[in-house]
Amino acid sequence: MAGFDTYKDAFPHAKLTRSQDGVLEVVLHTNGGTLIFNGYTHEEFVELFHQINQDAGNRVVILTGAGEAFIDRIDPEGFDFFSPRGYDKIYREGKKVLSTLLDIPAPVIAALNGPTTRPSFPSKGCSQ
Repeated sequence: MAGFDTYKDAFPHAKLTRSQDGVLEVVLHTNGGTLIFNGYTHEEFVELFHQINQDAGNRVVILTGAGEAFIDRIDPEGFDFFSPRGYDKIYREGKKVLSTLLDIPAPVIAALNGPTTRPSFPSKGCSQ
């Protein structure tokens, strides 16, 4: 099991900070602003939530965003919508993100910082 210091800076679209009491704040962003969701963030969040799930030092997880909205657009970059293999990858990653998020052994709170116009995002698995 990896400790917080081994993964806290590993995700370019997630700023992770954790208090001494184990309260983990996850700020999702693109270059410090509102998250632009794309195929690369979709793939990144599989590992992000896996690492959070595996870290027993996380006592509470607060999921939030940066900028004017939590997420307000999807960019098709990095997604393969046009082949069965690509669509299957999207499906498997989405399932993995949601199941891993739901399996985090600590309360997960979604503190949405603005509108969320994309309902497929993992905030569904959180207390809001």
